[in-house]
Amino acid sequence: MVINLGKYQRIRYPTETQVEVWFLKRNALSGRKIAKQKDVSPAFISKTLKEANNRIKALLENTAKANKITLELLSAEQGFAKGKSHMFDVTAYITFSPENGVQVWYEHKGDCTSCEELSHCRKILLQEFKERNIKIDNPQLRPTDLGDYLFQKLEEIAK
Repeated sequence: MVINLGKYQRIRYPTETQVEVWFLKRNALSGRKIAKQKDVSPAFISKTLKEANNRIKALLENTAKANKITLELLSAEQGFAKGKSHMFDVTAYITFSPENGVQVWYEHKGDCTSCEELSHCRKILLQEFKERNIKIDNPQLRPTDLGDYLFQKLEEIAK
């Protein structure tokens, strides 16, 4: 939900309940199954999911705007956006996950072996694979290769 405060906007993360329902739905559970599992009405699940998607969409859009990324693809349901970074003139990806929050990734072919962020990037990317139930044959790939594979899969799912 975005609250209009003049030229400034207050972006709100989804609540814990909204993220939980959104996550279950993203992992292919129907609204009725989620309602039964949570012992609530399907209408409650529908309303909660709609608000979660609205908040995630706003997070992805605001992150893109703050990072000067023009979006080409946005899927609140998948917590994924793809666009063009005008600052770096490369493709950029934005992800949202319950564990990692909002992350911005820029397409590049870096030398991961000499990067001090290697283990941090790998950890975040592998968490993204896990949360999205995307299988990866070789988790020891360089983070740039893990990212390429992940974003290719997310783009396929989001279309």
